[in-house]
Amino acid sequence: MSKDNLPHALILELPEGFDNLKEIIDSFKNKQNYILEINEHKSLSGTTIGIFIEDIRLLRDTVKTQRKGVQTIVIIHDAAKLTEQAQNALLKILEEPHQNLHFILATKRIHSLLDTVRSRCQVKKIAPSNLTIDLPADKKARIKFMSDGDKFLESRLIKDSEFYDKKVKVFESAKIFISGSQLDKMTLITSIKESRDEALDLINASLTVCKFMITSHYNNDLRMKTDKLLQTGESLRKNANIRLVLLACVI
Repeated sequence: MSKDNLPHALILELPEGFDNLKEIIDSFKNKQNYILEINEHKSLSGTTIGIFIEDIRLLRDTVKTQRKGVQTIVIIHDAAKLTEQAQNALLKILEEPHQNLHFILATKRIHSLLDTVRSRCQVKKIAPSNLTIDLPADKKARIKFMSDGDKFLESRLIKDSEFYDKKVKVFESAKIFISGSQLDKMTLITSIKESRDEALDLINASLTVCKFMITSHYNNDLRMKTDKLLQTGESLRKNANIRLVLLACVI
């Protein structure tokens, strides 16, 4: 990606497992560029995590005072964490482009962004890389299963042992979420009720497990569980209450 032809607003659609955004950010750092990064954080009440309308209002005031001759690049990490109010506030800024002002919205969940925001941005999809697998057969099979055809995720599972161990635990939790006792499910939900990313990882892993189970032994109960999981994932991507949607999925 060249900094010389950077559009006014760009969505970087990242594959699952991508963790090299820092390299992209570093490529823009020089004396002519002012980099402004926005990350998710807890709300003032401490009850939710996201990027809020107050953040965008502060951003608006900040870019108004940008220095002449300096290119300001606003990078929003995990733009799917923008609340709907924040996205609408951002839209107003995007609708009035300024010279030397650029926005990069990084996300693995592009459909969580409003259509109106997406329509104002160019989209660049970061492609997964290919990697030759040279692993023990059992680990190779587990990685193939957990990545479910996602080449970038497969690559990271191979290269990053800590990430691999974490993903194994997610799939163990997915088995509980699908087939465990109600008490085990409630305990699991309590442990992740404040983390949207963990909740989505759990749902995605559960869908992978259900997909495998359906191909092995199809029944209506599995089909209904899959439909519930899909609905739960969609609700989570729309910033619904994490605990409530997870509870609705298992009750």
